[in-house]
Amino acid sequence: MSRRLLQLMIVALSLAGLAVSHAQVTTGWTLVWADEFSQADGSSPDSTKWAFDLGGNGWGNNELETYTARTNNARIEAGQLVIEARQETFTGTDGNTRNYTSARLKTKGKASWTYGRMEARIKIPRGQGMWPAFWTLGTNIDAVNWPACGEIDIMENIGAEPATVHGTAHGPGYSGGSGIGAPFALSGGAAFADDFHVFAVEWETNRLRWYVDGQLYFTLTPANLPPGAPWAFAQPQFLLLNVAVGGNWPGSSNGSTTFPQRMTVDYVRVYVLSLIPACGGNALPNPGFESGLANWTSYGAGFNTVLENVANVPVHSGTNVFKVFGQFNGVTNLSGNYRDVPLSPGAICVADGWALTPSNDRIAGSNTAWLEVSFRDAAANVLSRYRSALISSNTAPGAWLNLPLTNQIDPLTSAVIGTATTLIAPAGTASAQYRTVFRQPASANGSVLFDDLNFSVNAGGEFPVPTAATSTAAGVSLSFPTWLGLSYQVRSKESLADSAWQVLTNVIGDGATREVIDPSAGVSRFYQVIRTCN
Repeated sequence: MSRRLLQLMIVALSLAGLAVSHAQVTTGWTLVWADEFSQADGSSPDSTKWAFDLGGNGWGNNELETYTARTNNARIEAGQLVIEARQETFTGTDGNTRNYTSARLKTKGKASWTYGRMEARIKIPRGQGMWPAFWTLGTNIDAVNWPACGEIDIMENIGAEPATVHGTAHGPGYSGGSGIGAPFALSGGAAFADDFHVFAVEWETNRLRWYVDGQLYFTLTPANLPPGAPWAFAQPQFLLLNVAVGGNWPGSSNGSTTFPQRMTVDYVRVYVLSLIPACGGNALPNPGFESGLANWTSYGAGFNTVLENVANVPVHSGTNVFKVFGQFNGVTNLSGNYRDVPLSPGAICVADGWALTPSNDRIAGSNTAWLEVSFRDAAANVLSRYRSALISSNTAPGAWLNLPLTNQIDPLTSAVIGTATTLIAPAGTASAQYRTVFRQPASANGSVLFDDLNFSVNAGGEFPVPTAATSTAAGVSLSFPTWLGLSYQVRSKESLADSAWQVLTNVIGDGATREVIDPSAGVSRFYQVIRTCN
């Protein structure tokens, strides 16, 4: 490896936030849940992530299989999930005897999401009567039944159509054979069972988009529904994977279908919108917890850092809040949640948020709570810290209070050493951490609710961009993801001791990965890519 390329890679890692991961880089989305199926060969799927539907009742479609939880039908092989349909006589847990077995996995009771990108890399089975699927159902299905709960079929295939998969939405007035969707066919008549393909849906407020191998093929909004039909996709949904045999749609298998048949799943991943802020906007994704606790990391005992909603507690806006209380372990403890934001030295920031201690669960004793921002270097060392006023037993309950973060705190002693209306990122800043804090020094009761948190970065802010760097015959190639309409700047310097970066070029993002080539030859050079706020 040349000295030039080595130095380039070092600065990309340290200054541009380059990360190496097996997860797909998906511009605009943050990975929040995944199963890479890395357990031992022959083992059952991870029970902390998946449950099983069991039995042979036809499942509303006159299916012919019995679903089991046996490793004969669902197991891990070579880092992949295998769901295997077998031709055998078997009596299920519901007492029904069928001539086929298979498996149906679900995240119900384990994990669910309201909005996000759900994707899986799958190789489907083949043959008349086979019916593999990757799909979702509303978590409220037991209360409102189907189709009121909503169903999103991310991928379905019937064996009679080997080159075609279907993406479909079902809800009241557009269910079953009247579901709204579209097919996607491989070019040249190739069969989906011949290879792995990535099937995905992107689910946002009032919009669903279906993809195969990154190609968008169908979009659904409320405008596409029958007149008067409700949009059934504003509540949490859980994931399902299954292989059915027979049924109303695919028809029965016949002598042309050989068994066993497998659906092999390489991975399942769920992303949420990263919500990159506009310049001067709130840099905190999901600041009011309307997408649950996505984009936030909780700390404490677990049971005491929870998502609450308007049905149980007051909210400042929307429907959700973050609730925190003490750990009750008899010693001083801290609990809350936090979010790290990439940041550059000199950025001018404003931070605040809203807090309330409920009238029926008023913070008591010596308990206190506050909001806090700390500016940190690349090694996560705290360079400076700011806090809001404290919520304490002297705080009036039942009223939402705005808490600006204006108290400068000594990072070593936690003493207040000054006040400021704007927060300046000091030299060496690589990130800022915004966090909620509940301090319980003994075992007093009470809780605090947080909502509508804000960390605004003004027009002077700069955000490092993950960048890949390679040496080519044309020069050094720098590639980086962009957002549509946002501004980026590619910089270089010949020595880290240089006082300033030299601008190579400015780029306007188009939502795709952009490439910039520096043709300079024979020069040792460092590089940095940032998103600029002008």
